[in-house]
Amino acid sequence: MRPLVAAGLSVLLVAGCGFHLRRAPDLPPSMRKIYIAAPGSNGDLLRELRRGLASDDTQVLATPEQATTVLSIISVGHSSRPLALSRAGQALLYQVQYEVEFSLTVQGAVILEPQSVILNRNYTYSVSNAIANEEQEQALNQALAKDVSQFIVTRVVAAARSLPKYLMAVPSTHNAPAAASRPAPAAGSAAAPQASTQAVPAAASGPPAV
Repeated sequence: MRPLVAAGLSVLLVAGCGFHLRRAPDLPPSMRKIYIAAPGSNGDLLRELRRGLASDDTQVLATPEQATTVLSIISVGHSSRPLALSRAGQALLYQVQYEVEFSLTVQGAVILEPQSVILNRNYTYSVSNAIANEEQEQALNQALAKDVSQFIVTRVVAAARSLPKYLMAVPSTHNAPAAASRPAPAAGSAAAPQASTQAVPAAASGPPAV
């Protein structure tokens, strides 16, 4: 099964634990030409990823031809659901969830297997102001995209620190394919970092009435 990083209990808790990066990532020379492969239009996430990965030494490329590292955004999901209802059945509290599945290859070798990060936030629902509800949800999705991107950058940096020696050197040619079927590091090499796993709590049968 694909590893799942369930970070959705509290974005504020994650941020309070030093989750946010405070400086540009220090990547080995072999990882300093990065291409981000992403489906559809996920402008907020891509913008934050480019901002988080780029530095004086690292380029985030617009095309994959010259890339030595490929960060693949496999899927991006948004959802919202009511958490609490009034006795009249009207929603009082909503939860917005943002889920991203991603993987990482360096010189064609899979360094991070496909894995997911899930974050969520709650907001008070206004029965009388639909426009305010929509604006709140949009703002939360933008904030969650930023938090998810920072988590992914953190995982990329952690993977770089455990990169096998044979992948540390700059390749002799920069025309390597973006996603070659090169095997993962053999036994005895430094292992690719594994995401901690945590089961996502099953959704309740229905929101409680308030």
